[in-house]
Amino acid sequence: MKIKLYMCSSQEKPLTENQIGLGYLKTNVTGADIEIVKHREELKDCDMIGLSTLALGLKEAVNIVRSTKIPVIVGGQGTLWNGLQDYPFKHIVIGEGERALQKIINGTEQRILREPLIENMDELNYPDVGESGPTFPLFPTRGCPFKCAFCSSQVHWKRARFNSAEYIMTYIEQIIKERPHTKGLLFADDLFIASKPRFHAFHKAWMSKGLNKRLRLAGFIRSDIFTKDMAFKMKQMGFMNVRFGAESGSNRILKLLNKQATVEDNQRAIDIANEAELPITAAFMYNMPTETEEERQMTNRFIRRNEGKAGDGGWYRFVAFPGTQFYNNENPLTENVNFRGDKTAQQLNGKIS
Repeated sequence: MKIKLYMCSSQEKPLTENQIGLGYLKTNVTGADIEIVKHREELKDCDMIGLSTLALGLKEAVNIVRSTKIPVIVGGQGTLWNGLQDYPFKHIVIGEGERALQKIINGTEQRILREPLIENMDELNYPDVGESGPTFPLFPTRGCPFKCAFCSSQVHWKRARFNSAEYIMTYIEQIIKERPHTKGLLFADDLFIASKPRFHAFHKAWMSKGLNKRLRLAGFIRSDIFTKDMAFKMKQMGFMNVRFGAESGSNRILKLLNKQATVEDNQRAIDIANEAELPITAAFMYNMPTETEEERQMTNRFIRRNEGKAGDGGWYRFVAFPGTQFYNNENPLTENVNFRGDKTAQQLNGKIS
């Protein structure tokens, strides 16, 4: 059986880290010839097509299944939208994909699959990510232990599970050997520092092997669990940037979003990073449900206070994705995606000045 895997996207050039999930599928199933393709036009000359999609890639997934006679599997966080069941997908995989894909290869006729989670993440074979540039992406955590109301990660992954520090280190040593052009690593999972014991074990192993002299690093933090000790260790390890979602300058909005972090936490994280001389970037959202003009200005003032202290980590329109608490059953296939939880909130135009 020949299966071609493809990552659906709302962009012409999806990020490399979005291919990691497909790479795990390729190396953790047997009984099929699996190829990962980067272009939709390559989805031909095979027995089955496997699509992975986030919410913003759903349009492309539906367009593909409508335009081919080849049986199509769809998986990824986009499958939290129940509307996919109205389209002629052969199989819909909700949640983790390795065991589900193996069942499909073995001949199951079950259309909707949600398999038990893989408990021991170290049992997974390392993913095949194909070609890579100077920065290599890693995904050593599935899920996030926090429950932000705007994020579908908890619903999709159910709970956070971690590869061990030993597993990660062995993989990195393999990467260095097989891809000597690699200059840096991007921890592309939701929150690399979510497990403090693993972080400290990883730091110890990293420094003992002198990898701080060989590779640069980047990854994500959370302001409420970020400590001075972490900041100095990350600087020592060679992190060139850490990024976090500050979201808003209003504590009321942060509470509404169930962020479990405050404006004060966000400021403390920026100050700690600056003390450690660790570059930090903060991302924000606009058009949050019930957000007032004064709260927008609070965000504006927070950003201005931290000019030169925190870089621009992104400015994103609030979208209530399927599976999240704010989702109102809007159709993500409509021409103008506008599912936000509060229809009366007015969109800010452009970036905060």
